[in-house]
Amino acid sequence: MNDAVTTLDELTAWLLDRAKSNPNEIGAASVEYLQAFGYVAYAYMWALMAKAAFGKEAQDDFYASKMGTARFYFARLLPRIHSLSASVKAGSESLFLLDAAQF
Repeated sequence: MNDAVTTLDELTAWLLDRAKSNPNEIGAASVEYLQAFGYVAYAYMWALMAKAAFGKEAQDDFYASKMGTARFYFARLLPRIHSLSASVKAGSESLFLLDAAQF
């Protein structure tokens, strides 16, 4: 979780810095940035649910399923923020190589 928050913080700073000299960066990064933000927000919610379920898994299948799903989220879904970060950092240039008539 800490790694994900750090990645998002660094990505935010990078994007704001790049946008100072190229306003196209904001629009070009918007989808991937918001997806990364969403993954981190969901990670926070899963961390809260896992905290509530921790130690209760043996007593109730509901809590066991929450812990299992949280583990899945952190192991398989949250790491996607790294590829989203790389996509944002690829910049806006490739989006603007073609002019509108070429579409």
